[in-house]
Order: sequence, then C-alpha cells, then structure tokens
Amino acid sequence: MSNVATIEPRPQLTVGARPSAIVPQTMDEAYRLGKAICMAGMAPKGMDTPEKCMIAIMRGMEVGLTPMMALDKIAVVNGRPTIWGDGAIGLVRGSGLCEWVRERVEGDGDARTAICEAKRRGEPEPVIRRFSVSDAKRAGLWGKQGPWQQFPDRMLQMRARAFTLRDGFADVLGGLYLREELDNGEDRREAQTPPIPPVPSIQSPPAIEHVPPEPPIPDPPSSPAKREAPIIGKLRDACDAAVAAKDSDALERAWDEIVADHIQSLDKELYEHLMAIYCEAEKAFG
Repeated sequence: MSNVATIEPRPQLTVGARPSAIVPQTMDEAYRLGKAICMAGMAPKGMDTPEKCMIAIMRGMEVGLTPMMALDKIAVVNGRPTIWGDGAIGLVRGSGLCEWVRERVEGDGDARTAICEAKRRGEPEPVIRRFSVSDAKRAGLWGKQGPWQQFPDRMLQMRARAFTLRDGFADVLGGLYLREELDNGEDRREAQTPPIPPVPSIQSPPAIEHVPPEPPIPDPPSSPAKREAPIIGKLRDACDAAVAAKDSDALERAWDEIVADHIQSLDKELYEHLMAIYCEAEKAFG
C-alpha cells in the first residue's frame, strides 16, 4: 500500500472568460434581484424600488436583455416602457436578422435631414426613414431646452433611427418605442419616471354616534395586510382555483388582472403579502 497522498488537481481559472448573466426564472426571483440592486444603491434613477426594477427586468428579458442591461436600457416615459437608442440598435444588430445599419445627416442649418437605412436579411430592399429639422419644428421639438438644443444632430439621428428600427425590426424590439423618440425636450433622466400617485389609505370604520363620555382607548391601527384588504381574498381565491384546475396560465392571468394592473396603488407590505400568496400557489406547479 502506497503512503503517497493523492492531491486532487485544483480548478483552474479561465483567463478572459465571460461569465453568464444571472437570469431570474420566476417573479419572486426577479423581485429579489430588484431588491438587492436597490439595497446596493446600483438602481438607475427612476428605478428606485424593487417593484420598478422587477418590471424593467421582466420587460427587458422579453426582448433578450440581461437583467442589468434591462435596468440600464429600459426607461419609462409617460407610463410607457421604452428602450434607449443604443440599446435598440444593439438588439437589432445582435438578432442575426440585420445585415447592416447606416446613418447620416445631410444638409446644413434648417435644411438638415437625418437618414437611417437598415437592411434586413432576406429582404430585397433596405428600410429607409428620414427626420428633418422641419419635422422637428412641426412636432414642437426644435430649439427646446435640453438635448434638442444641446445635441440637435444627435436627436434628429435618434428619431430617424427609431422609425427605421421599429418599422423594419418590430419583432426584435417587441413593440418598444425608443426613448429618444418620445423625448419632449425635458431633461432626459428627470423625465424617466412619472411621479408615483400617493397610496390610498384604508379608512377605518366610522365612529359610532352617542359614544360614552369616556371613550375606550382605540386599538393601534393594523397594517393593510392584517386588515385582509379585498384584493388579498380575491387573489387567494383565484390562486386556489388555478391550483385546483392545475392551470398555470390561469395563475399568471390572476396575478396580471388582480395585482399587476394596480401595482402602483399598493404599498410595500401589501404587495409583499400578495407576492407570498402567489409564490405559494406557484410551488404547486413545480
């Protein structure tokens, strides 16, 4: 018997390796990732809550963006998710459907026109779209304070790019508008997210008239989740029905119809209570 000890080889680090992005598989994982990003202070301006980060991550993943790229490239304008121009052209070029994209600005002064051409693989002709200074004036954009005054050629280029990419590669962009396309001349980062409406408070029952002279000390107000708000019972019933029917699609529809459409009016504790109900039901489907 040999006394020589066998030394297991140590794993070698791969120099220059590109690790894969961490991609959440469920809404709960997306929420937890968004929460970690917010707690780390790395959330972009306008994405300062786990819920906003979660929605941006999910919308970005639908068009092929990794979670961190989605937070960086997805912006909300007037309640509509949009994608920054550099993110859009990156998706199109990386889709394998684009042969080439060419952009230029022709003319001088008020005669300037931005032109964007994009050739889709398998199509005989490229998609060509233009946006001129005259177009910007008609839209009330020309000369406005902000990027239209500071970088007029760039903004003309972004408008032409938006029309070209959306018309030629709507399937790649998944219906997303370009952020610059909806730019109304306000500060780009400040206008990224509309103000959040105040969370409506749950009114306590009206006081009974003719109370005794020495009213009893009221109990401390309970949290929204403890009051069993109607939305909790509604979601629980829908989840139970979906589990009983073994219908995962019905479970997702229940969340979308009952919670997702009203997410901005929910406070954090109530939202987390609803998320716990959904995640518990989701376990039934593996």
